[in-house]
Amino acid sequence: MVRRLVLALAMGALATGYLAPVAMAAPPERFTDTFEGTNSIPEGELCDFDYEQVFSGTDQVTFFSDGSVQVHEQLTVAHTNVDTGYTLTENDVIFLSFRADSEKDVGIFWHLRDPDGKMVVVQAGQLRFDETGLIKFTPNINPDFAEVICPALGGSPA
Repeated sequence: MVRRLVLALAMGALATGYLAPVAMAAPPERFTDTFEGTNSIPEGELCDFDYEQVFSGTDQVTFFSDGSVQVHEQLTVAHTNVDTGYTLTENDVIFLSFRADSEKDVGIFWHLRDPDGKMVVVQAGQLRFDETGLIKFTPNINPDFAEVICPALGGSPA
């Protein structure tokens, strides 16, 4: 009987030793941020035409006790060739994961529709970065912004 009591106490102490660090870990901090803005890029800097981007979105951000950060982003963008007035719109959903030495972005990066609602560009997958920049991307993504958006809007990269 005493042996069982000692064993039960020992198991309880052991379980407490394993579970205490888990219970003491800080819970993640979360917040939601909305944003909007406009970027205007003159001819020759991105495309061979004046380019304008009007965007809005929501970020759901989570900070973890190990220093990592995750962001779930929903984004709406209107891309315009200012010279012609031609506009493409997109709605994207992207998941971003940041660690001290790397970043991983996963989701729909391009989902461009013309004024009639026809899909003209779709690219989804994963991008990975380290301190030196882009290190890996899935085959259905062109990581060069100008190579995607300029031809889609009727021009060429600068």
